[in-house]
Formats: sequence, C-alpha cells, structure tokens
Amino acid sequence: MSSTKFLQGNCQHCGGHLEFPAESTGMTTDCPHCGQTTELLLAAPPQEPTVPVKTIVFTIIAILILVGGLVGGLIAVNRLQREAQQRRAASTAATSEPSTPPKPADPFAQAGFRVSTVTLEKAPGSSLVYAVGTIRNETDRRRFGVKVEIELLDAAGSKVGTASDYQQALEAKAEWSFKALVLEAKAASGKIASIKEDQ
Repeated sequence: MSSTKFLQGNCQHCGGHLEFPAESTGMTTDCPHCGQTTELLLAAPPQEPTVPVKTIVFTIIAILILVGGLVGGLIAVNRLQREAQQRRAASTAATSEPSTPPKPADPFAQAGFRVSTVTLEKAPGSSLVYAVGTIRNETDRRRFGVKVEIELLDAAGSKVGTASDYQQALEAKAEWSFKALVLEAKAASGKIASIKEDQ
C-alpha cells in the first residue's frame, strides 16, 4: 500500500487545480491546463473575514435603528419647539392687542364733585323748561358760591345756548338738586359744562 501523500495547489498563471506528491513541493512542472511552467506550492487556505458576516449585518441594523430613533427624536423636538413658539406668539398677540382706551379723567370728580346727567323738564301748568340734575360735594369741606353752567344742545347735538344755577353753600358730603331755567326753544338736551365756586 502506497504511503505517498498528495497535496493540492494552483497554477501560478491560470489558477488551474494541481495535485502533486508532497515530496515534489517547491519543484517546477508544466501546468496540464495552460502548459506554462509553474512551481508546485501548497494552495493557501481560503481567507475568512476576521469579523463574522452575521456580526457585521447585526451592527449595520443596530446603527440604522439608532439613526432612525435619533432622526425621529429630532423631528419630535422640532415640532414641540414650533408649537411652543406658536403658543408664545398667540399669547403675545393677545396681550399686545389694543385694549379699550381708558376713559378720560372726569374733571368734576377731580374737583371733588359727583354729577348726574342733565334732563330738561317742563314745569307743571307752565310753558317754562328747566335743566335739572344733581351735584354732590364729595369732599369733607363746605363749598361756597357754587355755580353750575349747563350747555344746551338741539336735537342734532349742536350747541344752542347755556343755562346756569347758583348755590350759596354746599355742605360736605351734601347733594344739591339744581334747576336752571332754559330760555332756548330749540334746546333738546343739556350737559354740565363747568362747575365754579367762590374762593
């Protein structure tokens, strides 16, 4: 029984498969495939990657999942920031809307008087018309020589004349019901134009 060990190799020119006795290693021979002289060498084992293919595939999948999660997180953060900006803009717009302008200060209140609206009343059983209303002294002191001046207006709101009444003294926290004679026939309404007092 032959104990000759055969080895396998490849032609250095065409890569063809060669089988030769182990003791012939390193010798040259003609390749049966291409006919060129080649050295008999043991075929190198197939090179395997140092990292298994499965590991590479799983790593790529994990990276893709992480990148997808990161992108999704960034999109969510951007959406939240946009919503917060819209809410801030809406609240800023609501607070910056012009509010109703403050009512002009009442000059009579500043002088310590509280006045009513003026109405025109016809005296019973007479053709005389009076402008009537009330003035209250809001201060803690007596007021002397109080004179009220009333502006008379026609139906269109144009001034047609004046009427006035006088009170010698108006006690602290007291109310005066004035009654001013209206001489203008066209007068349809009236309003207090001024309140003066003796100093």
